[in-house]
Amino acid sequence: MKRIFLTGVSSGIGLCVAKALCQRGHQVWGTSRSRERLPDLSGFRGVVLDLNDDGSIDAGFREALAAAGEFDVLINNAGAGMFGPIEGFTCDELRSQFQTLLVGPLHLIALALPAMRASDRGLIINISSLAGELPVPFLAPYSAGKSALSTLSDGLNLELAHTGIRVVDVRPGDFATAFHPSTRRVGDRLSDAYAPNLEIAWRAIDRNMARAPDPQLLANAVVRIIDGEIRRPAVAVGDLFQARIAIALARRSLRAWVHWGLRKYYGLRHGR
Repeated sequence: MKRIFLTGVSSGIGLCVAKALCQRGHQVWGTSRSRERLPDLSGFRGVVLDLNDDGSIDAGFREALAAAGEFDVLINNAGAGMFGPIEGFTCDELRSQFQTLLVGPLHLIALALPAMRASDRGLIINISSLAGELPVPFLAPYSAGKSALSTLSDGLNLELAHTGIRVVDVRPGDFATAFHPSTRRVGDRLSDAYAPNLEIAWRAIDRNMARAPDPQLLANAVVRIIDGEIRRPAVAVGDLFQARIAIALARRSLRAWVHWGLRKYYGLRHGR
């Protein structure tokens, strides 16, 4: 039995992971911004925590740590997307996106590491995204935040090489969750300037997620990482094309070819 701190459990991937871990007999402290959206599961304790509020991060984690005594595993899963042209993002919107996807997780890592270093053991799992390697059109700040989280995981692995602490970067592709419907749209004033590709991309993302795998596939991978069955520092999870074929081709291709492939995949119109 492990004591696990998991962010973003109110729906989607986080809820699926929380259920899978509780079913395995682990004790899970899971977070949501709203107490009403915390699940009722055996072995689960809810934590109200907002990644865009430093005080909330400190208070939520320290309260959970006091109850748990220590955490064997930290899983940074919570995330949210903003859809729109890059030039349509305000500075505050960009800061909010990176606070949720990068700064908040880093804050939690800094809170969890002292106890892990003291015991010379622990596991940090960062749920990034394949979008960090293959950016999603009009989700560029989201893709950039996930790419930075993957780089952060690599850096942590190097810095903690002398310890018994593991860091694993889990890179999901599309999964059938409510992520897209809950994505906030920004920069509407630029809709005409980015027509027709703005709406083409929105509809393509919607179709891709509707036919994507069940998030249980990702939950199973997280369970196997915690159980020690998967030891790799980076784990791609998703359907065969996204998680295997597309990534393999992208890493072996000129970037111009990758851009061509992404335009075709999302059906974007191409000018001169």
